[in-house]
Amino acid sequence: MTQYPAPIPPLGDSEPPDEPCERKRGPQPPNVVDFDVDIFGAERAAARLAQRIEEVYDRPPRVDDNGGRLLSPPLQPGHDRVDGCPGAPVTLVVFGAHATPWSRALGKVLQRVRDDHPSTAAVAWRHYPDPVAHPRAVLFALAAEAAAASGRFWGLTRVMLSLRHDDPQDLRGAMARAGLDPGPTLATMRTGLGTDRIAEDVASARASAVIATPALFINGRCYEGRLDPAAVSASVGLAAPPS
Repeated sequence: MTQYPAPIPPLGDSEPPDEPCERKRGPQPPNVVDFDVDIFGAERAAARLAQRIEEVYDRPPRVDDNGGRLLSPPLQPGHDRVDGCPGAPVTLVVFGAHATPWSRALGKVLQRVRDDHPSTAAVAWRHYPDPVAHPRAVLFALAAEAAAASGRFWGLTRVMLSLRHDDPQDLRGAMARAGLDPGPTLATMRTGLGTDRIAEDVASARASAVIATPALFINGRCYEGRLDPAAVSASVGLAAPPS
């Protein structure tokens, strides 16, 4: 079996994960319903999403002639959640998950790319929550998709990437800071809106040979460096065509 590179190690103040980086899949998805914190009534929708993720069909990974990982399917501007200039010559596709030890480091990376390349780079998000390693990640993914229904996917995503922990009670405040009305947004979460998209993104991650988040693809090719804002920004800059 082909051995893919290890997950990108972060810099900064992020804490390392407690669990092994490689996903350990069991015959049944975890029970993500915790009635002590089921304050939104959305945990049942999260449990259904966890089941869908477990049922995602693994496709053969897409690699180049040298075994390098390629984005599969390629960027779909009309479908992917894109932040930045629509016609940007460089795209940074992120397979990410909220409520993980890497979330805040990833948020800093994406902000640096936006600051350094406002007219030449766009960032696209694809979900890859792992309900085994991070049970709350599926709940946060549903929150992001509920925000998308109000046109604030990236607004809420930025706020959630800045959170220090995964307490679901923080979601209400995050929604307010992103300019969302928490009531309707939570009601949308309860419906499970976005479940199909999230499952499609997970299938894309596996077809792109992603084994852990975050994973970055610059113009369709996997970034193999460190999760460091300056390093990622430099790689994005090198991918831009000469002016």
